[in-house]
Amino acid sequence: MFSPDSRFMTAMSRAADLMLLNLFFLFTSIPIVTIGPSAAALYTVVFRMGTRREQGTVRAYFRAFRDNFRQALPLWLLTLLAGGATACNLFIFSSLPGALGYLRVLFGILAVIGILMSGYLFPLTALFRNSTLETLKNALSLSLGYLPRSVLVAVVNALPFALLLLDTASFFYAGFLWIAVYFSAGAYLNSLLLRKVFAPFLPEDAFAPEESD
Repeated sequence: MFSPDSRFMTAMSRAADLMLLNLFFLFTSIPIVTIGPSAAALYTVVFRMGTRREQGTVRAYFRAFRDNFRQALPLWLLTLLAGGATACNLFIFSSLPGALGYLRVLFGILAVIGILMSGYLFPLTALFRNSTLETLKNALSLSLGYLPRSVLVAVVNALPFALLLLDTASFFYAGFLWIAVYFSAGAYLNSLLLRKVFAPFLPEDAFAPEESD
């Protein structure tokens, strides 16, 4: 069981990597505006886990953070801007009487589409080099084209924020989980869900499993 190549030790090593990645993600996300580059770096590392391209966690994360910074930062700022505008419109039109109040349905649909798209933005940034507009277009088409997977990714991403809004006490009770492993584990789970989506657009060996001795 304690052999370095045993399933138990492999699982423990993976858990340790995810905990370390979670700390890196939280640390580099503290300025808030850098959450986008942090998420892109996180996905870069988790997509490589278990494949021939897997590298050391520390260097791989900070190299990816640097390499993805210029592409991921504007995507994150646009996400914040669009999300804030949609939330404001939802609040405003929900309080208006008459026909104008029904506009909240339109903004509700836009909010759902935005949430689905956001689950693809930083995985796409991690795997591909496209312009901001191309990344947004690809995120929209893939999120709607693979709707069941998109919903699962959205649930994983939105869970902490939904819990914060719906049950604040439970959110704080689970505080250790968010700090210890949740964001990296969620990204790792999402990467497994999204590999089938991205595989047709990548080299055949992009997700080839790591060779065992």
